[in-house]
Amino acid sequence: MNIGGVRLKSDLLFAPIAGFSDAGFRHICASYGAALTCTELVSAKGLVYGGKGSEDLLFTTPETTPCAAQLFGGDPDFMFKAAADERLARFDIIDVNMGCPVKKVFNNGEGSALMRDPSLITEIVQAVKEGSGKPVTVKMRAGIIEGEPLAVECALAAERGGAAAITVHPRYREQFYGGTADHSITRAVKKAVKIPVVANGDIVDVKSLERAREESGADAFMIGRGALGRPYIFAELAGTPYEFDARKTIDKHIEILRRYNPDRVVANLMKLHLCHYAKGKDVAKAVRVAVGAAKNLEDILRIADEFFN
Repeated sequence: MNIGGVRLKSDLLFAPIAGFSDAGFRHICASYGAALTCTELVSAKGLVYGGKGSEDLLFTTPETTPCAAQLFGGDPDFMFKAAADERLARFDIIDVNMGCPVKKVFNNGEGSALMRDPSLITEIVQAVKEGSGKPVTVKMRAGIIEGEPLAVECALAAERGGAAAITVHPRYREQFYGGTADHSITRAVKKAVKIPVVANGDIVDVKSLERAREESGADAFMIGRGALGRPYIFAELAGTPYEFDARKTIDKHIEILRRYNPDRVVANLMKLHLCHYAKGKDVAKAVRVAVGAAKNLEDILRIADEFFN
């Protein structure tokens, strides 16, 4: 697959997920075959104003390529300035977030709120493309209000702005992560635009991947929550042999996080990851309890020793 000249080795991509798509987990997903990974959403204004948090979100490892940086914002000028920031130079693609449903983002006219104004979408994509000089992709939802699809109109607007690909998570903003992803909407977008379309939502195993492939007709498939605790899902979906050792994976994850975070931050970042690694196993409840009481990285390592060896 090719996105604006960036060639990907497969059609399986890892989604940007707030709180989870950190550099460590992106690295691990890439090692299991994710052909493209993406940072958590980064505020354009935060980047322009030099926020330390934004810089941490943009940390990546040399091995995790190709990788996209995801920006969110509602002002084309700020999006241009953020896209031109030298800290984005290491990324292959810039993705524009048009899907975040969180209230504070939406009420600020950002994330999924952009879908109310297709002309603004065109302006923002143009601004990011001009500022970065890189391929620009857009990740959107079905629309805002359930039953009122906006994805086709917004995808066409992004294409007019020069987008190299469109990812569709076909839930409405008011659904957040409930209900079922309606990939007939993804198919409608695929029929409407000439650029590659990526299907995202409810892909958790081979059966659901085949269903999404059939229903959407998409060019590629983005796995998000289905990868949490299961980074090997990319190898599984591709039919590639793999070995998975949870403890070694946790150690690698921590090692990468410690390159740019103090230990207290690493401990907090790993708490939810540990719960996902334990999900569906006999120790799941015990791990949740232990994680809830963990105060520092030493506690996290002790939990890893106790439950993942």
